[in-house]
This record gives sequence, structure tokens and C-alpha cells, in this order.
Amino acid sequence: MQRRTPLKYFYMALHPRVVVLVVAIDKEGKPNVMPASWTSPVCEEPPHIVLAMWRENYTWELIKESREFTLNTPTADLVDIVWKAGTTSGREVDKSKLLNLTFSRSKSIKTPIIEECIAHLECKVVEEIDVGESTLFIAEVVEAYGNEEYMVRGRWDLRKVEVLEHLGGRVFTVSTRVVYPRKK
Repeated sequence: MQRRTPLKYFYMALHPRVVVLVVAIDKEGKPNVMPASWTSPVCEEPPHIVLAMWRENYTWELIKESREFTLNTPTADLVDIVWKAGTTSGREVDKSKLLNLTFSRSKSIKTPIIEECIAHLECKVVEEIDVGESTLFIAEVVEAYGNEEYMVRGRWDLRKVEVLEHLGGRVFTVSTRVVYPRKK
């Protein structure tokens, strides 16, 4: 019989989770970057995602105001930038300069993408739901594109790319192999 341990941080049972760098812009169009792993697709037709965000975040304020954001998928080699982006407040410093990232124009929205990332979702907020201390931003994905060099039939080729995943706190990981169910 397995011993069951109470999970104070219940959500850790759902980790690791892919990390994204959320970009949102202020009124002047200056980007702010924040890492997040609490995202999920929620609908394919039309394509929608959900982004759960603490209401005290500066990025939350920017998304509330602009009603759009980009999700950018970093690789493991960007772990230091991801950590710095998550432990620094955009209210206090200009993270667009601090992180030394390359921002490029999006295809359909004002908020830029991050060139160093391997995939990009351009999102427009369509609904918000407040849950406890967080807001769920439900957003339509108006553009989605990635680096095909790292993909096979629309999936990441884990032999070629290490997609960064968050395990909790200061711990990150990458998937290194693919497993398949046994044939009957």
C-alpha cells in the first residue's frame, strides 16, 4: 500500500508544466515579460487558451488594460532569463532592457513576440473569471507559429530541442524521451 502525503501545494501534482514567457505592453507600447506555467489550451475551434494570473502582478495590470498578450515558448538555454524575469518586477525595472531579449512585431496584435523563443501564440482576451487571488484570462489565439526545425508533424522533436518545464520554485526540467502505450 502506498503512503499518501497531504499536498499542501496541491497544484504540484500537476507539474512539471511547460514554461511560457508572457509579454504584455503598457500604454506606450513598452513590453514587459513574465514567466508562467499555468496556461492551457481550452478549445480548438476556435482556438482558445486560458492563462491563470495572480491579480497583484504588473503583467496582470497590463493585460487588463491592453486586452492582449503573447505567449512565447523558451528552451532550456533560457532558464536564467526565465528565472530573472520571474524574480524581478516590471513595476521597478524595465525588464525589456534587463533581460536583453529581442522583441519583434507580432503578425496580428500590438504586443510583440520574443525572437529567442521557439513558438509564439498571439492572444486576445475574450473573457475573464476571477478565482480566489487569480484571474483566468480566456483568450482567443489569433496567430500561432513555431520553429519548424524543432518539430515533427506539429510536435516538438525532443531529440532536437529542450522545451523548458517548471517543476516548482527554483527547479526546472526538460522532457528527454517519448513513450507510447503498448499495442494490444
